[in-house]
Amino acid sequence: MRLRPLFALLLGAAACEPIAEPFDAAYTVVPVFHAPPKASDQAPPTAPKRLKVMAYNVKFGGARIDFWFDYFGDRVQMTEGEVQGNLAHLAALVNAYDPDVFMTEELDVNSRRSAYTDMLAYFLAHTKLAHAAYFSTWSSRYIPSEGLGRMEMGNAIFSKYPIVKADMFKLSERTDLSAAEAKFFIKRQLGHADIDVGGAQPIAFYVVHTEAYDRDGTKQKQLAEIRDIVARETKPFVVGGDFNELPPGATKLVHFDDEAPASIGTEFEQPPYTPEKMQPFFDTLRPAIPLASYGTTEETRRRFYSHTVRGPLHADAAGAPGYWNRTLDYLFAAPSLTWDPAASDVLQGPGRQGLPATIDPLFLSDHAPVVGTVVLP
Repeated sequence: MRLRPLFALLLGAAACEPIAEPFDAAYTVVPVFHAPPKASDQAPPTAPKRLKVMAYNVKFGGARIDFWFDYFGDRVQMTEGEVQGNLAHLAALVNAYDPDVFMTEELDVNSRRSAYTDMLAYFLAHTKLAHAAYFSTWSSRYIPSEGLGRMEMGNAIFSKYPIVKADMFKLSERTDLSAAEAKFFIKRQLGHADIDVGGAQPIAFYVVHTEAYDRDGTKQKQLAEIRDIVARETKPFVVGGDFNELPPGATKLVHFDDEAPASIGTEFEQPPYTPEKMQPFFDTLRPAIPLASYGTTEETRRRFYSHTVRGPLHADAAGAPGYWNRTLDYLFAAPSLTWDPAASDVLQGPGRQGLPATIDPLFLSDHAPVVGTVVLP
């Protein structure tokens, strides 16, 4: 984030009213939202034995628009028409897969960059999901950097089944930012929702979104904190989302083919990944996609890549359009639960898990959805 001297004026003006939410609380209870009645509403099955789960970073409905921070463009905000069009495609993808639980990251609810669109309300109104909990991670009345303006962004858990409790846990903050930058920067949280599926006890769901560009080890601290929090969970649980980390055994750790040359030496140069930090998740939890499925080479791992900055609208030096080039998104479950191996996948494109030919995730976000069907005890 590139900050300018205007901060001095803004901080003075904010003396009476905070201009950026500090998110100081270690633990916060959050409200639950409900969808308006829809003609297509159907009650989900009582006490199901299986739940379809999707984890998906939707990139604030930005699709493949060239924004300033990825150094392929200079866009700062979208028109309302662009946002509505992108959200319609995202909702179509969600409805096509039809998850029982949808965990999502980078959801704008009142941001200038996305035409002040409430994306939580949009997904509740345009999908089969009836309940949602929203976990704010970035709330600022005005961000002067690049003229971003108001920012209201967070993560969310949507469900066909009632959410009986929702809260969030504060994760470590970066220490490699100036005081002004830190005040206005994202505050990472681990979102949690207990979902009543009609069994003996609720199923706990946790949505993850860790740091991406820190150079002080904050992401590694956050990963350890997430493991500690879910280890204390007494109910069956699922944890998933954008971990911003490669799987254990990954061999390419830096300088991926989607890194724009202009980003080298800036705050958006990708630091080397530390895939060994993901090993405890695979060792102590049940991954939807086991390490054995990834194989031992980048060729075998390519099937489960879930991220690329350079999308299909930009060709590489050889003229090939951008494609998924690394795995950053995961689903894990408690040891008491299992996954249907035939239903665990990364929706990289049409045809995966029945995704229709009219829907291509490569054009909808810089992340692909990770999906799985968890088998309940």
